[in-house]
Amino acid sequence: MTSLVQLGMIRTESDPVACSTGEKLRRLGIDGVLYDLDDTLIYTSEIFRGFMDRYVEAVAVETGIPRSVLSEALSRINDDEYKRMGVNPKRWGEVVKRLAESLGDNSGVLENNVDILLGIYRAEPRVRPGVKAILREMKGCGVKQGLVTHANEEWTHWKMDVVGLWDYFSIVLIADENGHKCAEHWRRGMEMLELPPERCLVVGDSLSGDIIPAAGLGARTVWMPSPWSVYRAGVVPEQTVQIEEFNQFLEVLDRLR
Repeated sequence: MTSLVQLGMIRTESDPVACSTGEKLRRLGIDGVLYDLDDTLIYTSEIFRGFMDRYVEAVAVETGIPRSVLSEALSRINDDEYKRMGVNPKRWGEVVKRLAESLGDNSGVLENNVDILLGIYRAEPRVRPGVKAILREMKGCGVKQGLVTHANEEWTHWKMDVVGLWDYFSIVLIADENGHKCAEHWRRGMEMLELPPERCLVVGDSLSGDIIPAAGLGARTVWMPSPWSVYRAGVVPEQTVQIEEFNQFLEVLDRLR
């Protein structure tokens, strides 16, 4: 089997950047990288918030309920239903039902406009700056790359198709939309890459779903704090490196231990 060292040496003269990356990974003992998808490689929260704003605007006009009241209640109830139902798109039906109950609205407007929220799953996401170049760079270094994501399976496949990310990954694991991502999913991803945790690097935005469980298994971790407060809850594991944007990823290799 060709090692990272050998790959780095082969590419030294023709691609010094790739050689440098390969050398850093060799020094760290990393042979594989597992990534989260939503709000790590692609922007997803902006889609959710955009459609939530559209929904609030539409129902506020029809009901006369203040936008600020609707927005706060919608966000709070959505967080609650996420904890109960996971990321299943069907949760929006429960969200708007609870929203109507909590605001004492019997008009049917809040529930009848749920299709606005379901537009989330028809909107094409943006790829984060630097993602494809970095994934290509890592692949060129001979690093095994995989995806461990948590979303509706059909929606995940559609997103991967429209943003064109399939070719960078040797494995893709989708956690059950009705539950929550945990250490078992990351362990399975590592097994699918045929690597032990200590030879893996995990990159994600969720502290509770990505970073804490992966670090607990023994992997190195890079955290991009999620825009969602529910994903930022918890204690950051020691030696986890934090970045704000994915295009900083290669730079943090020097900060990993």
